[in-house]
Amino acid sequence: MLLSQLPEDVLYHILSYLDYKSLSRLCQVCKTIYHFVNRDAVWRTIAKEFLNTGITRSGTDIYPHIPLKDRVKIAQNWYDGVCKRAIPLKWKTKLLPWLQMDRDTLFLSQAADIGAYHLRQDSGRLQHKPFEIYSGHEGDVCRFVLTDSHLISGGSDGKILVHSRRRNMSMELSGHNQEVNCLDSKDGLIISGSRDRTTRIWTLTSSCPRDTIPMYDRVWSVAISPTLSSFVTGTACCENLSPLRIWDVKRSECVCSLGTQFRRGAGVLDMVFESPFQLFTCGYDTFIRLWDLRLPRKCVMEWEEPHDSALYCIQTDGNHMIASGSSYYGVVRLWDKRQTECLQFFQLSTDPARLVCQGVNNQSYICESGHCCGETQCCSYYYELWWFWLVWTLIIILTCCCVCQHWRSKQRFQQQRRQNEINLIAYREAHNNSQLPLYLRFLPTYLLPAYEEVVDRPATPPPPYTPLQSAPPPMDPPEESPCLHSAISTSDADVALPATPEVTHSHLHSAYNPNKDLTPGRYRRFTGDSGIEVCDGQELWDQHSFLEREEETEEERTGQMEDPCDGSGPQTFEHSHINDEAIHENTDRHTAVDTEPQSLR
Repeated sequence: MLLSQLPEDVLYHILSYLDYKSLSRLCQVCKTIYHFVNRDAVWRTIAKEFLNTGITRSGTDIYPHIPLKDRVKIAQNWYDGVCKRAIPLKWKTKLLPWLQMDRDTLFLSQAADIGAYHLRQDSGRLQHKPFEIYSGHEGDVCRFVLTDSHLISGGSDGKILVHSRRRNMSMELSGHNQEVNCLDSKDGLIISGSRDRTTRIWTLTSSCPRDTIPMYDRVWSVAISPTLSSFVTGTACCENLSPLRIWDVKRSECVCSLGTQFRRGAGVLDMVFESPFQLFTCGYDTFIRLWDLRLPRKCVMEWEEPHDSALYCIQTDGNHMIASGSSYYGVVRLWDKRQTECLQFFQLSTDPARLVCQGVNNQSYICESGHCCGETQCCSYYYELWWFWLVWTLIIILTCCCVCQHWRSKQRFQQQRRQNEINLIAYREAHNNSQLPLYLRFLPTYLLPAYEEVVDRPATPPPPYTPLQSAPPPMDPPEESPCLHSAISTSDADVALPATPEVTHSHLHSAYNPNKDLTPGRYRRFTGDSGIEVCDGQELWDQHSFLEREEETEEERTGQMEDPCDGSGPQTFEHSHINDEAIHENTDRHTAVDTEPQSLR
């Protein structure tokens, strides 16, 4: 059988053994169990053990329109102190207002007026302007009390005003000579206490007091019993050392006094009945006391305010929670009756620099800055210190500088490395390859500059050359014969370039010599990526061979001078063929047409 198929009374009995966490997990099983567990009957037993759930000690539900499951969730936040802080209302003048909540309406006293503010259900905030204002006092409102039909207020002018909440009507009760410090009203009965050391009993049917009781001390607080048969007064404990007294309503006589051996000045500022026999009081002696009116000689239980501050007001939820308020540092404390120490406190002071902390043996100390740390010290987080952010700022700046410098050094190193690699590759190609690279061999000849442009106007300064070895001075050319002129005109008619004997002889020798390694000449040094074409520089200068060839040339020239016209045809044809080969070879090596000197012909 499934759990959801059990009878309801059996399910109620089973679920009564579970705590709130187990019930919350059980709601996630299925929809049937979810709807069953969300019933208020399941959560009623648990709600009695939590704070401010609206379930009184007698079992009465004060807020039946709110599900108990949601109230238990909110009660857990009360216990843990989880809340959202907000400032719903502000005013320039410093006031000590009295306030009271009635369902979704907040009544708040400000100077001589009492304003009613609606509490928005969706956002939980108050309206900025009151929807109703109760006025009529000439002085400040000291205390007011709410009933189902009336709002009754007492002011510093000694007046008591009774405002109707249903109709725009008010009634004035005059009887006190000085300010009215306290009020209480139940079922048409009004009890007031004043600075004039009197307590007066009023009814709504008459504007005159029914009875006036002399107190011989300033009256700070009054409270009417739920049975309406008696009321309790609290005085300043200056003239009379019994500040708490119980009075009979009909006879206007003192029944008994609560407690003994009070210190002078231990006045009772507020009191509240939780049941016909249970009374809570607080005041200048910094204690919250629970009294049993059946045993008036001694209080049942007491809770001491840890900051040694006077308690101005007190309120209970009718079950386990007590809330107390003090004007000193604006602290509101939550108490659990089952514990002796404070459960939570909320500081409402406008000065955030001063923080009240709880130390050893409930002794309080104040932190001007930082937060409470341990039992006697005030600590600050690192992010709250100015030097913490200064150090981090310097670290970030230095880190950015180091990263930038490293990046620049890396770029510079990579650039130098690329340059060295380019130089090394070009050096190896020039040193190992005696011929031009393959990609330069297929270049068309029309992309090469003319020889005249290279000789007459070099585009770039010439690179360094290897030093030339000493060579003999050129010899004077002999007289030219008519046959030589005719040979030049017939074979070299298309070439008319000036040439020195050294250059002409060098090119002629390179054309005749098949071994280029032994051919004398100059070669350019490699200069890196300067853009200069690297030429073959393995042809070295051989002075001995050059002198031998010069001697042979002189001998041939002497023989030609003897017979200038013999063999001119074949010789001319031979030299023309040699010149054509030289032209083709020089063109492949990026050199212009080389003309042969006339002396060699």
